[in-house]
Amino acid sequence: MKFGIFSAPYSVDYAFGRRTAKQVIEWDLQMVKWAEEYGWDEAFFAEHYTLGAEPSPAPDAMIAAASQITERLTLGAAAHLLPYHNPISLAHRMLWLDNMTGGRYVAGVAPGAYPSDAQLFCTGDANQKMMVEALDIVQAIIKREGAFKIEGEYFKVDMPAYDESIAGPHLKPYGKELPIMITGMSENSSTIKFAGARGAYLLSQQVHEKTWINHWETYSTAAKEAGYDPQKSDWRVCRDIIVADTDEEAKEIARNGALGLLWREYNIPNFIRLGLGPLLTGGEIPLEELTIDWMIDNFFILGSPDTVAARIEELYNAVSGFGTLVSFVYEYADTPEAYRRSFELLGQKVAPQLAHLNG
Repeated sequence: MKFGIFSAPYSVDYAFGRRTAKQVIEWDLQMVKWAEEYGWDEAFFAEHYTLGAEPSPAPDAMIAAASQITERLTLGAAAHLLPYHNPISLAHRMLWLDNMTGGRYVAGVAPGAYPSDAQLFCTGDANQKMMVEALDIVQAIIKREGAFKIEGEYFKVDMPAYDESIAGPHLKPYGKELPIMITGMSENSSTIKFAGARGAYLLSQQVHEKTWINHWETYSTAAKEAGYDPQKSDWRVCRDIIVADTDEEAKEIARNGALGLLWREYNIPNFIRLGLGPLLTGGEIPLEELTIDWMIDNFFILGSPDTVAARIEELYNAVSGFGTLVSFVYEYADTPEAYRRSFELLGQKVAPQLAHLNG
């Protein structure tokens, strides 16, 4: 089993003017350093434009920066929002990141979920169509040889033939291929079906394991119908993790720290407001009982190394396997030692107990 971090980044302090953009970036990179040092496997960066509590307009810049302070971590976007990019330019940045990282880059893509971002870019209700069209061009630039044209409703490309006088077009993937990954949240999601049909990796967002089961069924069915052979070892799932020397300490760090603050004041109200609460509860409780205390006792992965290892194996068995468990990361920049210790304990005490699980 592999482990990864996912930076949205969550920064309530930035949203309220208590932290600068530079400080947000520096904290993200500190967590990347810990992940590298303590044996984690992957680090992903989100893309948002209008969300003050999730300031991350340039995941490609974060990946480039992280590549310079790591040697081993897989680095990826989760995700580049395709409707908000010229796909020709984005494809070339993807290829450059792939080469910059020595093949450690995963090109996560998504249509974009936030109406305020869509308003900013004037995409209306066309995001899903734009994602499909943009990905056609991105994958053609990455994979196809020679001259070609694609003309869509929103994007088009006219790839010139190779010209010796300019030694180009020239850019190719670092290895045999550049992996594409697509994120999904809702059950029976058209985006998850699309991921399977394109042969992309799937990243399942932080939802109840019952929904994860639906994600894999939806994804693998679409992949097989398209002629692909989906592997559980390539499947990434998200669930927040905090490890401490005791169960009580881990719960205290969660409840009274940045994780608890973010979920209590931001995530839980937004999930309920958007009608997504059942994705967290699995229908096991009424929505009025969805509180941070319920999440701590029933959803997050919190505790001593032995408790966390047992909980992860329980989740693994509940969905019949996955490849990578990805934890969102939080703004413990003012009390970093306990959070650093969590990285250390997971990498050095939890992961070895789960080495027999391989998707």
